[in-house]
Formats: sequence, C-alpha cells, structure tokens
Amino acid sequence: MVALSVIVPVRDQAENAAPLPREIARAITIESGEIIFVDDGSSDSTVEELKALSTEIARLRIIQHGRNIGQSRAIRTGVRAARGDIVATLDGDEQNDPCDIAKILDMLRKGAIEPKEI
Repeated sequence: MVALSVIVPVRDQAENAAPLPREIARAITIESGEIIFVDDGSSDSTVEELKALSTEIARLRIIQHGRNIGQSRAIRTGVRAARGDIVATLDGDEQNDPCDIAKILDMLRKGAIEPKEI
C-alpha cells in the first residue's frame, strides 16, 4: 500500500526534470510514497531526463501523453494512476516547495486539518 502519491504534470521541463524529482524525494521521506511525473506531450528531453533518474529514485513513475492535452488532464491522469491514500500535486516548474507537502502531512497527523475525500 502506498501512503502518499505526489503528482507532477510537466511539459517541456527538461531543465527541471532532474532537480525536481530529487528535491521531492528528499522532502518526502515516507517509505511508501510514490512520485508520479505526467509528461504532457513534451517536445524536448523531459522524458529522457526523467527516465535516467528511474534507477536513482525507485519510487519515481513516469506516465506519458502522446500529445499535449493540457495541465488539468495531466493532473487527472496522475490522480487516476495514483496508488496513495493521500494525493498531492506540484507544478513542474518548481513554483511550489516540495517541503510544504511534508508540513501538510504533519498537520494531518496532528489533527490540525481534516482530510477530504472526493
């Protein structure tokens, strides 16, 4: 069972494809977590960069759209593929700090916020 799934939609983000998964893996210390990058039809080396990390980050999963169908659809694809009880999303352009997910998980554990089921 996977406790946490982090979904990251990306398109033409080759420059972030190596640093971001590493940063997420450092921030999310849950053993049973997974990191799902959904490539939304990139025309650069985003997918190749991510695939090169798959041996380094065992919990990294990569899903590809054959063509660009939009960020919302990429998030939907990731959520549908997620195995976690808790799902978090991050932007692929590093606008969001992965450490915030750990803070939210801590608040959930302490009962400071209530989980919502959809």
